[in-house]
Amino acid sequence: MRCLIIHNPASGPRSDEIFDFARALSQAGDEVTMRFIGDGMEPEDAAADVREFDRVVVSGGDGTVSNVLDHIRDSHVPTLVFPSGTANLFFNNIGNAPEPAALAKACREGRTKRVDMGELFWKADDGGVQRHGFIIIAGTGFDADIMHKAEPNKGDMGEIAYFLSALATPAPTVAHFTVEHDGQVDELDGIGCMVGNTSVIQNDINLFPDCRMDDGMIDIAVIQPAKTVELLPTLIAGVLDPAGKGLGRPQFTLFQAKEARITCEPSLGMEFDGELIHSNTGVFGARVLPQCLDLIVDDFAKL
Repeated sequence: MRCLIIHNPASGPRSDEIFDFARALSQAGDEVTMRFIGDGMEPEDAAADVREFDRVVVSGGDGTVSNVLDHIRDSHVPTLVFPSGTANLFFNNIGNAPEPAALAKACREGRTKRVDMGELFWKADDGGVQRHGFIIIAGTGFDADIMHKAEPNKGDMGEIAYFLSALATPAPTVAHFTVEHDGQVDELDGIGCMVGNTSVIQNDINLFPDCRMDDGMIDIAVIQPAKTVELLPTLIAGVLDPAGKGLGRPQFTLFQAKEARITCEPSLGMEFDGELIHSNTGVFGARVLPQCLDLIVDDFAKL
């Protein structure tokens, strides 16, 4: 078996566990290639010849995983996500057993599930249109503000940095959102608009109760309260009903679509999969890229 491991050594607290994984995976006759993302090797360089391998392992946080998967989409090489980052939300949505030996076993067996990605387009300040694939959530407003404020501390504090940055944003900017989705138009005021490919965030709370990463749809949520404290009913609903099937998501207006165009006035910060977009005009689009990834899954997977 030829296996390519693409690893970000600066990804987070579980970074060194990739070497335990590689030892557990390797058998006589195997060829295991490790490439380290960083200065001198970008994700597109590391993944350029991915079709020459029987398996590819992507090791890092959600930002690293998102970047690499965007470059290997539609290659249909069986791909294992290894959780090395701070939050590992995409891995948690997959649901595989997290131990290196268990992941090595799943990688060798190579059982896969074909899933979607999202694709984000946005108009930059210079008028040009940029794009990036996303695997979890892209958005503008409150969530991007949290990511921005957490950025300096997330390496040292982990997930608690996001909680503290939310508390430090008691009165987010309210914007007007025009959401054009599959031929329909909705206009709402709120503090943020999120587009999801997957649904589960920290503490197993499901933001988009009907979202699946294999349903050929993106999920859109406009967050409508004007103050952080007004999100308390949604937070309580998330704690009492993590799946969101009973209490729903109060103060979220939810849509599903194959494609959407969203205008935010005034323009607010943007992010995708925890990566900040610093240059945007508040106009962005999102669409589903159906069945473009072949993820390796085990018996514990939620897919």
